[in-house]
Amino acid sequence: MTNILLSTLLMIGLAAPQNSQPTGNAAKGKAGFTFYACSACHGYSGQGGVGPRLAATSLSLDALMKYVRKPGGVMPRYSTESQITDATLTDIYAFLKSIPPPADPKTIPLLQTN
Repeated sequence: MTNILLSTLLMIGLAAPQNSQPTGNAAKGKAGFTFYACSACHGYSGQGGVGPRLAATSLSLDALMKYVRKPGGVMPRYSTESQITDATLTDIYAFLKSIPPPADPKTIPLLQTN
């Protein structure tokens, strides 16, 4: 009976959360970000540099993967799983999502004019 119920739930999509983002390991993602030298262009913590800011990105995991697999501009292309796995990209995405957004400049006393 349990197997029939589980099979039915899986078929209609109720057993898994809808629109959930795959989760990765942020610590492994930080190591991958360093290993693949992402920081050379995107900054040590993804804050941007020659490449765009990736920290606290609003990109979805799918959009980030598409960008890495078929980038435009000067970014190196990692088009195959043998170059960088989807699991590693998921971990890197988790790392990027774990970085808090920068402080609002209005909250930084040194930046206030008197």
